[in-house]
Amino acid sequence: MKMQIKKISLLLLILSVFAVSIGNAQTKKKTTKKKPKSTQVSAEEMAAAAKAIEDSTAAAQAAEAAAQAAAALPPAAATASTVDPNAVKTEVPKLPWVQEITGKRMIMGYEPIREADVFWWKTVWRVIDLREKINLHFKWPKAPFIQIMLDAINGGKAQVYSGMDDDFATPIDPKEALSVAGGSTDSIYVPDPVTGITTLQVITNEINWNNVNKLRLKETWFFNKQTSTMEVRIMGICPLYDNYDPATGDFRGEVPVFWVFFPSMRQILVNSQAYNPFPNGVRLNWDQVFALRLFGSYIYKVDNVQDFRIKDYKSGIDILYESEAKKNELFTFEHDLWEY
Repeated sequence: MKMQIKKISLLLLILSVFAVSIGNAQTKKKTTKKKPKSTQVSAEEMAAAAKAIEDSTAAAQAAEAAAQAAAALPPAAATASTVDPNAVKTEVPKLPWVQEITGKRMIMGYEPIREADVFWWKTVWRVIDLREKINLHFKWPKAPFIQIMLDAINGGKAQVYSGMDDDFATPIDPKEALSVAGGSTDSIYVPDPVTGITTLQVITNEINWNNVNKLRLKETWFFNKQTSTMEVRIMGICPLYDNYDPATGDFRGEVPVFWVFFPSMRQILVNSQAYNPFPNGVRLNWDQVFALRLFGSYIYKVDNVQDFRIKDYKSGIDILYESEAKKNELFTFEHDLWEY
């Protein structure tokens, strides 16, 4: 009996040892199977991390591109929606001082002259060639003289007369005067390229005022015995337009566009800025330019019994010599009135 109990005990011990060994083997097997699983999870995490890095890089690049596009926009477009134009003063002063006089000047009237004090007078017609160096300020790009005349005429501040009427007898409409230089409106029939139907259209012929290269002046020279001085008054001014053939471009001649009575323009000229031809000088107005005679000119006509111009009885270079002779006559006449 004891022998059987010992055998059974030994058998149970062997079975328990075997069961323990089987359990350890199964535990080892489970552990070995979990190792690949842990490796697989770590690879997925690495892929997710790489994807997150790529997404953050793309977002950074997009933000940088948006910043560059915003910087490329002009300042006005970037601030247009945030700045109130009515609340900001946009006028920038052109000079470091306030222009309180410019544009507000009043003309100084000429000294009254008694007819009894004028014992000699003569009418002289001159030409100012704007292409000469001394007259370049008449074509100052910021304020050319011809543009000042046109603004005064179109604004109704100066009356115009025909280019052939230097006596200022008959005023004309400004449009009629400008038509002499080719400024007009025409009506033409233009066919439609699709339907072939012709329609009447109005076209405007623009004038190239850069072709005005000369100005005519009408002056009255007189000797005032009350002051014992030779004086001059500019009576009229007329632009000369260079007429060219539109088809061939050949020069046709000079056309007097219109006459303007000079004293009626003085209020406009005194408030119009002119370039000072002398260095380091202050700005002048156009009334001062004509009063100080800051221009070069030549005489093309002096009143005579036959109303001839110099080119009517002289030709070639003799016209220039005669013009200088007439200018010298005015100087000599005043000079001979004095005794030395």
